[in-house]
Amino acid sequence: MARHHRLLATRAHILELLEHEATAASYREAACRATSAPERRHLSVRAHRLEPRM
Repeated sequence: MARHHRLLATRAHILELLEHEATAASYREAACRATSAPERRHLSVRAHRLEPRM
């Protein structure tokens, strides 16, 4: 359960609320572990939106 994608997504959301720098990486990890395509896509979009712009 500790590495279930929903727990990781919740952690990422909390990090986002705290404006933590590890938010995008947490969303990416959750996306990698998601079992459905819609969940993977949603989490990947959130991660991409939060990645630093170069």
